[in-house]
Amino acid sequence: MKFNQILYWLLAFYILGYSKLQAQNEAKIDSLRKSLLITNSDSTTLTILKNLSWYYATTRSKLDSAKFYADSLKSFSLKIENEEGAALSHFYFGLIDRFSGNYYDGLKQFDKYLEYFGEQRDTLRMETGLFQKGVIHYNLGNYTKSLELYHEILKIYENNGMDKSIATTLHSIGHIQRKMDKQEEAIESYQKSIGIKEKLNDKEGLVMSLTSLGNTYGEMEQYNLALIPLIKAYELAHTLKVPYLTASVSDNLGNLYGKTKEYSKALKYHLEALEIRKNLPSKKDLAGSLNSVGGSYLKLKEYQKSMDYLKRSLAISKSINAKPISLLNYKVLSELHSETGNYKEAYYFQHIRSELRDSIFNKEKNRQLMELETKYEVSQKEKDIELLTKENELQEANAEKEATLRKALTGGLISLAVIGLLLFHTMRQRLKNQKVVAAKNEEVSKARLSEELQTLEMKALRAQMNPHFLFNSLNSINTMILNDENENASRYLSKFSKLVRLLLENSEQPMVSLKDEMDMLETYIQLEALRFNNKLEYQINIDEHIDQESTMLPSMVMQPFVENAIWHGLLHKDNKGLLTISITEEDNKLHCSIIDNGVGREKSVTLKQEGGLKKKSMGIKITADRLKILTHQKIQDVINIIDLKDENQNAVGTQVNLQIPIA
Repeated sequence: MKFNQILYWLLAFYILGYSKLQAQNEAKIDSLRKSLLITNSDSTTLTILKNLSWYYATTRSKLDSAKFYADSLKSFSLKIENEEGAALSHFYFGLIDRFSGNYYDGLKQFDKYLEYFGEQRDTLRMETGLFQKGVIHYNLGNYTKSLELYHEILKIYENNGMDKSIATTLHSIGHIQRKMDKQEEAIESYQKSIGIKEKLNDKEGLVMSLTSLGNTYGEMEQYNLALIPLIKAYELAHTLKVPYLTASVSDNLGNLYGKTKEYSKALKYHLEALEIRKNLPSKKDLAGSLNSVGGSYLKLKEYQKSMDYLKRSLAISKSINAKPISLLNYKVLSELHSETGNYKEAYYFQHIRSELRDSIFNKEKNRQLMELETKYEVSQKEKDIELLTKENELQEANAEKEATLRKALTGGLISLAVIGLLLFHTMRQRLKNQKVVAAKNEEVSKARLSEELQTLEMKALRAQMNPHFLFNSLNSINTMILNDENENASRYLSKFSKLVRLLLENSEQPMVSLKDEMDMLETYIQLEALRFNNKLEYQINIDEHIDQESTMLPSMVMQPFVENAIWHGLLHKDNKGLLTISITEEDNKLHCSIIDNGVGREKSVTLKQEGGLKKKSMGIKITADRLKILTHQKIQDVINIIDLKDENQNAVGTQVNLQIPIA
């Protein structure tokens, strides 16, 4: 389960209590504002301004009011010379920036807050500032820094014997460690949190930590271990009789049984979650459960039931504009119609899904462009202000000079001189501006031509790629037919038809989703495994924090390297070969590792020479050219090949590391 989905039920707890909290805040705000009008006490005024800043900020919808009272708090504190009040105003400014998404401004405000309370050695005040910085760094993807801050907070809680806060912080640390792909450390953090919560009899907290522990084992594919804490969380949630909590744990159990292909059990728990969510306010949760039930019925080949639930889910997701769930519904509906032989409908839903996915992708790109435009406008305004300042200084100097000349020259001569200077300056500035505009236009034209050239190059490379891939697949089928392996040839043709369909879907798209790319790649590997009479085993490990549906990458970039590993590494092994593909995400790039335990590159070259083979790997050369165009980097910076050797320097395989740009 993806990391955001793992935290999903935690967010649900917040949302369900949010309306009640909002009403309470509104009542407190009204009372405080009335008190502010009648109080004559400086200390009372200070306290009211602090509370108003806090309550308005925590509404998250009235941040302008929160800023007004935070500004008032700072001004009033400076007026009565109260340093603590002024320092506290920076905490509220930071909170407002965090809720507004101005993360870097928020960090600066919290640094000012921490500077004061650090000098005062007020550890509990420092904890609140460190916590907020930890949240911001987490949102920015700076997981190492966020983890460092949470460990500082943990020390403060431990020194003050605050067990409940220790347990909560350990739980948060576990989430960050999972985000950093440190599952073993995350398990240790969750187990410590569970131990403390058991002593405190914090049952709701136990359900949270037990579920996270189970999901972590699930990410490591240790499904038997995952089941133990999830069942315990499920039973405990039932005793608490908190509907949203029971639904969330049931949903997690359903997902786990789906991974183990126990679809009847998965259906049972998804139906239980659905029944609960029918009576809860969240339509998004309801649509998600309907989709899960429909997907389970599809796996059980109960096609009509699957259709009914998926249509209900789609109707709700479209009505609330929940595009990620609509994408999932279109995908499963396409698979359903494909399995039932209704290829026209399968294509229809696949086409709608592609259009929706493209619209989401374009919307995100437009948002990024707007951000860049805003930054540019701010930069231009700053430059304009600087220019006006210089012009004002120049005008003041001219005024002084004119005053001096006026004593010696007549007013008419001075006016003529000034007019002449202004005309000269205007003409000169106009010529300069025309040159700047012409230069900028030339840069834009060059950039546009370069972009069009790259697009044409990429199309040409993809045009070479697909025929190359299809040729090798057809070659494998031909080999089986010649060897009279009829049953294998039949299975191979079935797999090959799926592969062709995937290739046709992806061939016209410059970018495809990671999910579609991996479906195609796994089908190819299965084809080759059949060709080798199942002498080939493979493992595919994808960081669960990567959203495979929305992560877009160039198509067919990994397949040539996988093909090379099989044909030139594993083909020559006497015993069973193992191919391992691992994918993580960092710095807006996919880091892909392809490892085989084959004979190694040196022996492969020797074997080819002995066999009289001189064929070059066109697929790898084409892919290298594509990555070079896409990344604007040298080949060695995006493709790294490592010869694996044992302690006696004997070849034990090959590792290929790729850096793939994503959108």
